[in-house]
Amino acid sequence: MATIFFIDSEKGNMGKSLFCRCLLHFLEQKKITYKLIDTDPKPDVAQIYQGIKDIQFTASDEATMMYSQTAGDVDKLIELAMKENVIVNLPAKVHQQVKFWIEGNNLLEESFTKESGVSFCKFFLSNGSDISLELLEDSLQTYEGKLPHILVRNKGLRLDWSEIDSGERLSGLKSKHQFPEIDFPGLRRTDIEFIDRQKQPFSQVMAELPLLSRQRVKTFLSETIAAIESTGKFATSSTEATGNKK
Repeated sequence: MATIFFIDSEKGNMGKSLFCRCLLHFLEQKKITYKLIDTDPKPDVAQIYQGIKDIQFTASDEATMMYSQTAGDVDKLIELAMKENVIVNLPAKVHQQVKFWIEGNNLLEESFTKESGVSFCKFFLSNGSDISLELLEDSLQTYEGKLPHILVRNKGLRLDWSEIDSGERLSGLKSKHQFPEIDFPGLRRTDIEFIDRQKQPFSQVMAELPLLSRQRVKTFLSETIAAIESTGKFATSSTEATGNKK
């Protein structure tokens, strides 16, 4: 069974694209096949990893879907996921459109999962702010446990989560919805900016980094890979990762 993995936060500047790049690096290191769909208006990840960038979640009601020439393009995600894992890098403020697509097609029904062999999972990035946790709560309540969520605690945006962990809001969400968490380690802004300028996968950009930057990025990737692997969501394959061509 293949899975459609959403990289989400519903809020901008939460580190989705960087996390998505790390996830793709993990998949390629583990030789796990995938297809990348970058639905962000600025599809930087797709440009680096040769992903598909002409599929957008645009419809949040049936009228729009019926009369649009392109709104139905998101259905291709299912066709792709029947062959291999699909990674979907989402833009901000797209919750209603994704909800409409999933619920309008009853994609979380057990019978559909059995017939298609496609499941869903969401990596939800957060900085621990009230608005971020509110958006996480909204997503969790929308799917009522039928779409597994993994909270990605972005320590690049908030290094110390102790106050958030002891607070009632996150504790209440964890108690009610029982979702796993992983830590996304921080990386120096100067290192991120250097990597972004290269517009290459991590496997290629490492050789271009100055020595100490390379050492920091190696540690960052090692910790991130361990965190992703700890979710148990990815089965290792002996097949080479796909080239993500249309």
